[in-house]
Amino acid sequence: MSPFIETIKIEGGKAFNTDFHNQRMNLTRSHFFRKTTHININNIIETTPYKKRTKCRIIYNENIISIEYIPYQIQPVTSLKLIEDNTLQYQWKKLDREAITRLSSYRQDCDDILILKNGMVTDTSICNIALFDGKKWITPNTPLLKGTQRENLLKQKIIQEAPINVKDIYKYEQICLFNAMINFKEIVLPTTKIYI
Repeated sequence: MSPFIETIKIEGGKAFNTDFHNQRMNLTRSHFFRKTTHININNIIETTPYKKRTKCRIIYNENIISIEYIPYQIQPVTSLKLIEDNTLQYQWKKLDREAITRLSSYRQDCDDILILKNGMVTDTSICNIALFDGKKWITPNTPLLKGTQRENLLKQKIIQEAPINVKDIYKYEQICLFNAMINFKEIVLPTTKIYI
């Protein structure tokens, strides 16, 4: 079985969304390894030395395998290619992303892919998404992975959850890409930049 991974943003000497990361990591350990001992990420990572945005990668199975700290820069995304895969499964954040990497190879001249499953919008290769209808931001209720930033934004009611069918994409004005490392509204592009 592939190990699992948590990716935590550290910036200004502070770790973000650790409550959500803790919840997911310990749920994963309980589900796959029947582990009931709780690991608190706040107790095992260093934050103080990292003032600029840093990716903290925790690789684990029933126990922590490794922790590393990598300087992070956002890669610009200006276009997305629609790719459908009705069999893709990624509800647990595994280190093995071979299936998603394979889909990404079909992006052609686009910067990333927007994955469809059974005609419904899910995620890009590395981000959850939300679409803007002119009044509110809607995130699909069919994500491949319920990301920690997504859960935080839902909790704060900054985004709302609803089904988004592929045929409805262009009814929205903008698409926003976000994940644990990329803040909400740091990557926003018009839906006209989503290509079939």
